[in-house]
Amino acid sequence: MYKHDLQENEEKIFLSIIREGIDLSQFLSENGTIDMVAVLSKVTEMNNQKLLTEHPYAITQLSNGRWQTFLPDSRSRDKRKQVRRVQKEDLEKYLIEYYKKKKQVITIEKVAYEWLHHKEQEPNFKKSSYDRYENNYKRIFLSIKDCDIKNLTEVKLEDYLHDEIISKKVTRRAWVDIKIVIRGIFKYAKRHDYTDIVINDVLEYLDDEKKIFAKKKSRNDSDDVFTDEEIASIEEYIDGRNSVSVVDIGIKLAIRTGLRAGELAGLKYSEYSADERYIWIMRTERHSKDQTGHIVYYFSDDKELKADHPAEKLYLTERAMELIEYLHEVHPDNDYLFFTDHYIRSHAFTKRLNCICKIIGIKPRSLHKLRKTYATRLINAGVDKALVKSQLRHNDITTTLKYYYRNNTSDKMKADLIEKALGQY
Repeated sequence: MYKHDLQENEEKIFLSIIREGIDLSQFLSENGTIDMVAVLSKVTEMNNQKLLTEHPYAITQLSNGRWQTFLPDSRSRDKRKQVRRVQKEDLEKYLIEYYKKKKQVITIEKVAYEWLHHKEQEPNFKKSSYDRYENNYKRIFLSIKDCDIKNLTEVKLEDYLHDEIISKKVTRRAWVDIKIVIRGIFKYAKRHDYTDIVINDVLEYLDDEKKIFAKKKSRNDSDDVFTDEEIASIEEYIDGRNSVSVVDIGIKLAIRTGLRAGELAGLKYSEYSADERYIWIMRTERHSKDQTGHIVYYFSDDKELKADHPAEKLYLTERAMELIEYLHEVHPDNDYLFFTDHYIRSHAFTKRLNCICKIIGIKPRSLHKLRKTYATRLINAGVDKALVKSQLRHNDITTTLKYYYRNNTSDKMKADLIEKALGQY
């Protein structure tokens, strides 16, 4: 350890020797060489004593034998906070470490990655969460990543975040995720004495500034779901092709099951029951960056899906079961339903659906819009809401009704429905 310290601080040590006028003769060994380990120890001791002499408060012993002093605290009414230790040596060690941290440059980026590494140690922390947190950190702090966090005050941080929210056009929804990262970084920093900022006060101030957040772009129902006519056109195009790909079959299966793209990719024939007409949804594809920054795809191995929802049965129509049987016939030697020379990645389904939409001349939409269409069809057909919730694998039916149920009737059908209801008046 001493050799490492000596190599790291050799220049500083010799500058200290000159500045303090240390007599090196007292460190000569028997063979006439200088004991640099002893010199390092002496310089460290002198620097520590200098830090203690700069401490502005007295160190006193209380009637119970404990030792106390104070440290500056701008948030306290007395502008200082009390520090106590049983032994005087322990109190001095605490003060030395406190002032060393004060002199050390601790960048926002350093704290951010320390916090991320700390989060990684949590038992259920997912790789995808690391990537999401890192991206949100970069989105909001990249321009001041090299700033010493000790130089930030609450007012400076409030002003900076205020301007970033406006310039980056952050919506209220995006702010919810970004706040997790900001709160995590600054709570970690405060716990390690890198800052005195109480981050909840800063975030509360910004939450109240409602006008700074970008307005979420209003969406029509046609942006979120497909009409029955559009679904029919998609299937007609797929069925009319000379050679139907495995990905095309996946799109047809998504129409009939409402499966997410990652769940489609992870389907296995061994988890399908023809007799009871269901398939287990037991995994989903995820991705994260490896140490080199490359994206790595993998299946969740904890049998936990989106929103930590456990594996669950998905009940199937006859036409959905026909597709599953067909996929198994195509590759009978592989348990994965969507497989060529490797399993089909989730993004292939959305990419193909977008392509088909452009070919047949309808608005391109993601595979997730097929999921919303599936939910809408179930509700319109009068399926019990508890079963709809189960088929979508939502924890709460309000999620289904608020975010998944849309009006998917065409303009002509809308006119016909209004005519049928009110034509007599």
